[in-house]
Amino acid sequence: LARAGTLRDELPWKIRAMVIYSVRAHHGAVRSLAVGQDECTVFTAGVGAGFKGTVQRWDLSTVDCVSGYYGHEEVVNDICILPLSERVASCDGTIHVWNSQTGKAISVIAESSADLVQSVIHSSSTVKVNTEQTSLLNSYPLSTGILTSVDGSSYTCMHFLDSVEKLVAGTGSGSLRFIDIARGEKLHMWSTEPAGCGFPSLVSAICSCGSDKTQSSSPHSWIAVGLSSGNCRLLDSRSGNVIASWRAHDGYVTKLAAPEDNFLVSSSLDKTLRIWDLRKILPPQPTLYKGHSDGILDFAVWGQDVISISKNKIGLSSLSGAADEDGLHRVVRQALYTADRGTRNMSVLSSIAISPFSRLFLVGTEDGHLKICC
Repeated sequence: LARAGTLRDELPWKIRAMVIYSVRAHHGAVRSLAVGQDECTVFTAGVGAGFKGTVQRWDLSTVDCVSGYYGHEEVVNDICILPLSERVASCDGTIHVWNSQTGKAISVIAESSADLVQSVIHSSSTVKVNTEQTSLLNSYPLSTGILTSVDGSSYTCMHFLDSVEKLVAGTGSGSLRFIDIARGEKLHMWSTEPAGCGFPSLVSAICSCGSDKTQSSSPHSWIAVGLSSGNCRLLDSRSGNVIASWRAHDGYVTKLAAPEDNFLVSSSLDKTLRIWDLRKILPPQPTLYKGHSDGILDFAVWGQDVISISKNKIGLSSLSGAADEDGLHRVVRQALYTADRGTRNMSVLSSIAISPFSRLFLVGTEDGHLKICC
């Protein structure tokens, strides 16, 4: 674990789809995973006793729970490790910022309905689709953390913006709230929905330009938002203007990632992975990856490799892979097997994270297990 190395030193990763260790982490579903930069620590968010949310911190070298946070009243749906003095943010509709060493709360951030209405009315006059960049213009009730109906003032997901050291949170009304974590203060709010939209979609996924890399040389700066309606929005991270809006999927968008500055990867309950080239002048035709027989709940990217999860199987695909003779890009589904007995995993997978230099990936399951795989 945590061996030294750089991206250039890494050889291709041969994934064996083998569970090398499994531990019961929560009473109910593991809804989110976050691996520390040193790859020695992982945080799991899951359903605890009394259906309250709990977050556990695990030492991967011993697979022991070393601390946790138990201040949530509702089920936690997202975790974000913050680059600020051992701080972690976890979201159950409100956002709790706490010390990962002591498990003590630092601040709790909530959205009132009055603040939400006022902020959206104010921002709706300035949020518009940029007509000079028309290149991109144009429910599933699961128990594994898919939010199908939430209050408009609830936070639904989070993303840390390294460039400005701010946390951005999606809401049930389709807006983005910016938060100064260091000061524990709410900042401005941007609406991603057109003015007068009667039934806004909730924000189900967020990522930003260069968000999956430590450095970005791109002069462009954007925030991508996935919605429960299947739509995606691209916002200018400086002005909040909607650069582009398009129908990305036929179902709930479950995850977004930006492996490169000009590319966006999305997954959905419509069973597909899609890659969007944001440099295209015409309305983009996505590179479509098919193979899963059920909705994709989560995926993780390392280099050109994508590992996605659906039901009790993982799916392997390559961003640089060629299409088959029918012109389709395939997701290769694989079942997970235990390393000692060769027993097939039957648990429904609910979350995934990669520990790349350790050549491991971790999955959370609906029955509360954390599984370490290679």
